[in-house]
Amino acid sequence: MIFFLPQNDKSAILRAIMGQVAKILVVFSKADVTHRRMLEGILGYVRDTCPATWEVQLDLRDIFRRSTAEIRAGGFSGIIAAVANPADRKRYFASGLPTVLFEPTLARMDRARRPANNVTFFNDHAAEGRTAAEYYLEHGYRSFAYIGTPVKAVWSDARRRGFAARLAKDGIRPAVYVPPRGKASVDFTLEAPRLARWLKRLPRPTALFVAHDERAQQVAAVALRAGIDIPGDLALLGVDDDELLCTTASPQLSSIPVNAEETGRRIAERMHALLRGSNPAPIVRTCHTRVIARASTDADSLADPFVSKAVSYAEKNLAKPLKAEDLATAANCSLRTLQTKMLRVLRRTPKEELA
Repeated sequence: MIFFLPQNDKSAILRAIMGQVAKILVVFSKADVTHRRMLEGILGYVRDTCPATWEVQLDLRDIFRRSTAEIRAGGFSGIIAAVANPADRKRYFASGLPTVLFEPTLARMDRARRPANNVTFFNDHAAEGRTAAEYYLEHGYRSFAYIGTPVKAVWSDARRRGFAARLAKDGIRPAVYVPPRGKASVDFTLEAPRLARWLKRLPRPTALFVAHDERAQQVAAVALRAGIDIPGDLALLGVDDDELLCTTASPQLSSIPVNAEETGRRIAERMHALLRGSNPAPIVRTCHTRVIARASTDADSLADPFVSKAVSYAEKNLAKPLKAEDLATAANCSLRTLQTKMLRVLRRTPKEELA
């Protein structure tokens, strides 16, 4: 339990003594980096800007789920929760309390069934897919692919649709990986050989967009074992910007951040409005359109993937007596073309790069 009293606020202390404290139940997943960051934003709002006294009680969705009766008996003033399924949503609505929910995608629901004292946040996952497509198109790629979650998820499908819809405007259709069924869908050691075969069939170079960073890290590991160069053969972009995953992957992963801490502050702001009797907009759409670029979509490589393939080949074969022509062969272009490209990107010739 986390208890906040604004400093030097005698009225807040008096309200606390009199029992006039806003007791907020917050339900998030401990395993989800986005949820943890949203919680930081919620607590930051309470510390910095909430004029009333708030008591925040955190429940970890992975460990314990209260029934409607338990919620009603808890003496709560409101509920902030990340919804995992329709049953969660129904339980929170049944409490009759002000609720601010964060959902993986906006549920299709009759307006009459959504209570007036509810605000629902959801990510525009299709926008993240469009961002990935724009990013790759701007850097000259013409071959694209998408890998979603091993088990079907609506937000993963939304990212795929956004990615494909933007590419369709340029007459491009991305390759889409179809995950296995059965045990292989939940055991990556069983799925990995299938994924490796699929990655090897992709054209070189290909711009690959992956549903989230954890999945992108799996892809990077499989590509490394299969001898697929990242980013020379395969550029790799995920979502969430989970710094721990992105910076410990090899190579480090580029990602689309979801600005979860700011979303958390906005969630707390809406809860504060509901508690004061205001009537904020019932639906809030968050949209993320920025890329944090790291080695898996190296800037020079994206500027010209042929140059990347040539440089990668040189780095892997330094013990051999290489010639400029060998680099052109590795890049699948003429020596004249490679010279022009390398001068533009690296400001040196293939021969100078070898030296």
